[in-house]
Amino acid sequence: EGGARLTWRVALGRAAEGSKREAGDQRTPVGDYKIAGPARRSRFHRFLPIDYPSRADAELARAEGRIPERDYRRIRSAHARAALPPADTRLGGGLGLHGEGARWRGDSADLDWTDGCVAMSDAEIDFLAARSAPGTPVRIRP
Repeated sequence: EGGARLTWRVALGRAAEGSKREAGDQRTPVGDYKIAGPARRSRFHRFLPIDYPSRADAELARAEGRIPERDYRRIRSAHARAALPPADTRLGGGLGLHGEGARWRGDSADLDWTDGCVAMSDAEIDFLAARSAPGTPVRIRP
């Protein structure tokens, strides 16, 4: 908690009300995550994966009966190994922080347009990618 904190105005999922509950709901997860791997090129300029679903996401989904015990254990195991959680459960996955790319350039300050990721300008994601190693905490708040 003693490190630098940066805050950006970003674009979230198209269904921005409420936190992500399942794959395909076009919502962005809300809560505490970590960068789960190095930045890579993408159609949205650059992509930084996050460790969604988190342990807390998995615990809540298990308690509510939205995922079976087997998927809960797979998610927990991935976190214990500092690996990317599986994206093939009912909770979905493969989410992260990314730029806009040519198609959405300039839209992220005023429009929620993603399928559940967090989008920012290409310059902002470049800045973040150059300064964030795997394990860097990310707090997503609406």
